[in-house]
Amino acid sequence: MAERESLLIALGLVAVLWQRQLPSPGKSVIRVPHLVPFSKPFLKLPKGYKAEIFADNLKAIRMIAVAPNDDVFVVQTRIEVKDPHLPHQVTVLWDSNHDGKADGRSLWSDKLNLPFGIQFGYEHLYVANTGSIVRWPYRAGQRTPTSEAETVLKGIPENGYRNHWTRNILLDPANSKLYLTIGSEENVAVEGPRRAVIESYPLDRNGLVNGQAKTVATGMRNPVGVTFNPRNHQLFANVIERDYLGDDLPPDFVTAIHPGDFYGWPYYYLGKHRDPRIKKDPPRSDVTMPSFVLDSHCSPIDIKFIDSLMFPELKGDALVSLHGSQNRSKLNGYSIARLRFDAKGNPTGHWETFISGWLPKGSNREIFGRPAGMAFLHDGSLLIADDWGGKIWRIFR
Repeated sequence: MAERESLLIALGLVAVLWQRQLPSPGKSVIRVPHLVPFSKPFLKLPKGYKAEIFADNLKAIRMIAVAPNDDVFVVQTRIEVKDPHLPHQVTVLWDSNHDGKADGRSLWSDKLNLPFGIQFGYEHLYVANTGSIVRWPYRAGQRTPTSEAETVLKGIPENGYRNHWTRNILLDPANSKLYLTIGSEENVAVEGPRRAVIESYPLDRNGLVNGQAKTVATGMRNPVGVTFNPRNHQLFANVIERDYLGDDLPPDFVTAIHPGDFYGWPYYYLGKHRDPRIKKDPPRSDVTMPSFVLDSHCSPIDIKFIDSLMFPELKGDALVSLHGSQNRSKLNGYSIARLRFDAKGNPTGHWETFISGWLPKGSNREIFGRPAGMAFLHDGSLLIADDWGGKIWRIFR
């Protein structure tokens, strides 16, 4: 009976989303935020939570990964700002006296080309460049490589529209697979088969690719964050939707990913809403509806499921970092959202703001930062990279 009720709730949610009334395409506004300094704590947290700066003076922080010994590996890269000195590197941070603040750092590698995705696995550190995946042997406590990077995969379509050079990776040792995200080359255009997709690759027992790619899902303008729900090993992804259809079109989203899913780009958005700029007939009409519909242009970057003893009331839900809008007359995002899941790990479609403050109340231009990558330390505290502010925040109780 309970399973039947859960199914009916899920089907009802899908029906509501599918019939959702969306505004007509309208005028778009480019509103690039302006970073300003802050003089006092500004993050707005739920009652009982605290925030401290774990690390500062880090340029262009994107994704982060926590090593087995709690060292923090940080990807630093970006091209959207006209700065000839932007790094393209991985930096290691550590907290030697366990006071919740990094007191040491070292360069892991700067021989990288627009790195983004980063993960430990198979006794190696993997990093995704825009056109390749590389790795180094890793043992706990190691802070510099002992060898040159080994190429795991090459020939990935490079670069892309604005920030669509990002390539994220997810290792699945249980099923000997590697997942790879590839964004579109343009904002909206009919492109080749290896754009706006998630691919998977078979891995051998040593963690090296040993077969051809399979296309897992398509029609995602820019899939960025990827992770598994630990309750049921369901793959989830964040997707940043297209620009220039107006303030409120189309919504960004987070969704469960199943083999063969098609999310509509560039022909459709949020189900069977046609993009008027694409005149060519779509190759298929069976568009998959996303699990969570977010605000338009809020730019979801990373997603992490919560399995932290420090936050027991959040267990089973997921957090998503919303980098913030630049294609909207009124700024939105600049926060961490909480996605709600039921007791069996199924998405409910409901979400709410969990942490905010990077966008000051009443501001429509000035910001204190932009959240990006996230990771949990082994004590259960949450790290949030602020890529514009150059900081990593630690959230704890």
